[in-house]
Amino acid sequence: MGPSRFADFGRFMVVNAAARSRFAVADEVLGYSVFDALRESEDDYAEVAQVTSFVVSLALVEWSGQSGESHCAGVSFGKMAAAAHAGVLPFEEAVRLVAETARCERDYFAEQHTDIVTHSFVKVPADTLDTLLAELTDAGEWFEISSYMDRDMFMVSLSERALEGFKRRIGEAGGYSLYTMRPPAHAGIFGELRERIDREVLSGYQLRDPVLPIVSDQDGSLVNSAEQARDWILGGFTRPMRWPGVVDTLAAQGVRRISIVGRDRLLRRLKCTVENFSTATIAPESALRPAS
Repeated sequence: MGPSRFADFGRFMVVNAAARSRFAVADEVLGYSVFDALRESEDDYAEVAQVTSFVVSLALVEWSGQSGESHCAGVSFGKMAAAAHAGVLPFEEAVRLVAETARCERDYFAEQHTDIVTHSFVKVPADTLDTLLAELTDAGEWFEISSYMDRDMFMVSLSERALEGFKRRIGEAGGYSLYTMRPPAHAGIFGELRERIDREVLSGYQLRDPVLPIVSDQDGSLVNSAEQARDWILGGFTRPMRWPGVVDTLAAQGVRRISIVGRDRLLRRLKCTVENFSTATIAPESALRPAS
């Protein structure tokens, strides 16, 4: 999931038959029109944005007609769609879980860590990143690496007051800043959020064993049971995301072709992806093109 906006998804939501059907169910589950709420929203990561990204992902899989997968994976928030696709939760329950989790996150970050952001950047090798992070340490600034996307692409959570200086140093080192997330994500400092979601949200759901193996985006391990799925979902709040670990596991399992679902601007272009797989993207734009 990247920033989710009405311009990205609105037409797909009303034109595509699979999307119309799934959003009708989501509307009934949530008690409001997701289409209308997304049209009015200005927050890229609001509850409605997360619900939309989740439902669109599953609608795209349904529309594509793909079957016979050997594995699936979900990157960051994408784990919710992967969990539903793999049968960890029925669709209706998963919609409710996405919405309730988003509300819990909103309430938590309205009160806690209001000065923390997560910044993504590229063209910074690991040794250069070590130097930049050492500079933050010397300045007395807190930070955590929140995502390892590729050999030269990372996401770092840090104080907002240190952000401009960090971005300047990224540029001076030959890197390129991409996006700053508010609220932040994937850091051990958010342990209270993990516990709150476990206690107040996830405890109300009965997870099931996946019907196909899920590759964890935290360490590349295989998620084969309901208990492992629970740990994987909760781990996303406090553990860094590691796409190269997903790549290594899929390659070791003999996977040679992957389909990336959603409005992917990134994963299919990463070096570790290109070097290991042939890649197809199943995006809203694909579903809206006239059949050849």
